[in-house]
Amino acid sequence: QAQETAAHGKEGGGKGYFMLGGNIIDIKSLNSKLESKGYSRFSDNFISFGGGGHGIIGKVIIGGEGHTLIGEETTSGSYKSSIEAGYGFFNVGYLIYTTGVINVYPILGLGGGGMSVKIIEKGTTSFDEVLDNPMDNLKRSVELSTGGLLLNLAFGADYLLKFGGDEKGGGGLVFGLRIGYTFAPAKGDWEMDGIDISGGPDIGITGPYVRLMIGGGGFGKE
Repeated sequence: QAQETAAHGKEGGGKGYFMLGGNIIDIKSLNSKLESKGYSRFSDNFISFGGGGHGIIGKVIIGGEGHTLIGEETTSGSYKSSIEAGYGFFNVGYLIYTTGVINVYPILGLGGGGMSVKIIEKGTTSFDEVLDNPMDNLKRSVELSTGGLLLNLAFGADYLLKFGGDEKGGGGLVFGLRIGYTFAPAKGDWEMDGIDISGGPDIGITGPYVRLMIGGGGFGKE
């Protein structure tokens, strides 16, 4: 009966959720450049957190999501370095299986994102010293950034823990899992404070991810 409903039921609804997980990003060329100048390499593992939502019309899924990716901090002599990234997508998917409370679907997303590397000279200074010599203190840190177009290929599954309703619909808590891969078809240029920087590593936010989802939503069937 559930499979028959999955095959013939016409579903509509929507869900919103918080997402937490991990990304692996290919930053080998960045690490090679850093190590050639005496800096420590970064791990390619990132913690990701963000949110998203989608609506369901029949079997078509339309939605969006955005995430912040936090990498590790490293220390090299008198300098401390950190790396972060972020991106957002407009997603379209299709329900390949649904019982109403359980949905399974592939997703294709189009969006953009960016990555930044910050290098700070370690040490302390006073508020008065910053006011007396603002330009000198600005030289104690630098932030390099790059970004561009991204594609998102993912497979998702979620479960609706219903509160009330019947077999034709209801609302409640949503729990789910997303496994996917982001790909940068074209790499962006590097810049610092709006100034283009030449000779930077050719990288984008490319790599796999896994995320848990928790939120709320509902559905209805005809």
